[in-house]
Amino acid sequence: MEKKQKSQARNITLIGVVAALYILIGMIPPFNLRGGAIQIRLGEGFNNLAIFNKRYIIAQTIGVFVFNLFFGLGIVDAIIGGLQTLTMTWVVYQVTRRIPNTILKFVASTLIVSIFMFWIAAELIIFYPKFADGGFWLTYGMLFISELASMIVGSIVIYAVSKGINLKK
Repeated sequence: MEKKQKSQARNITLIGVVAALYILIGMIPPFNLRGGAIQIRLGEGFNNLAIFNKRYIIAQTIGVFVFNLFFGLGIVDAIIGGLQTLTMTWVVYQVTRRIPNTILKFVASTLIVSIFMFWIAAELIIFYPKFADGGFWLTYGMLFISELASMIVGSIVIYAVSKGINLKK
């Protein structure tokens, strides 16, 4: 097998593993506390992987799409959540490429992803108003705090993993 084919096979495998881990972690209740605007999904911490390699943009997008389709609110949730994940992880990748310090990359990633929760707040207000008590800003605030918590935990775990595994390769 050529080196390029091995690299492609490795990328596809890593994309599949990360997407599957997002779905699996989301299926375990202690790691997925959700109820309307409060959505603490520890799998969201995988969004931090975009600071290491752009393949994780696809991995996380697939994981969110599949999870939301089968375990979330259905096709609308899958499409909006998938597009939001694709967009925010691409922004994380682009912004953090220019930051030399790894800790600052995690800080930027955590803030960007949390700020992007306005998409989900808008989704809940428009399509699922029973989950958006208190209007847009209260819903967004709860989602922002929930995502911030998920991303901080994810930052700690992924930072520790990155010390032993080269996530850039």
